[in-house]
Amino acid sequence: QAQALATPILAIFLLCNGFIVSKASAPAYLQWIFTISPNGYALQSITLNLAKGGDAAAQNVVARAGYVVGEEGKGVTRLVSMIVVMRLLQLAALKFLHKVQK
Repeated sequence: QAQALATPILAIFLLCNGFIVSKASAPAYLQWIFTISPNGYALQSITLNLAKGGDAAAQNVVARAGYVVGEEGKGVTRLVSMIVVMRLLQLAALKFLHKVQK
């Protein structure tokens, strides 16, 4: 059941990772997804490392995707904070919603 609930959220993160839907081409109401997407930060970091010192084609890919150098720390911070918040929500759900009948 948890996997079924997580699938739509994961699909949105995968679509908004910068290649399928880029920051530059996304509508204004979807811009917030890029700031919380751990997949987007990971793909941005990988792409920037591969394009470092690359030719014009590599720089064109970086520009088209709208990637910014130096956001690795922000991505790690967002990922760790999401893990902590989800773990706290999990503990609260187990404590208050899990009613085991003996």
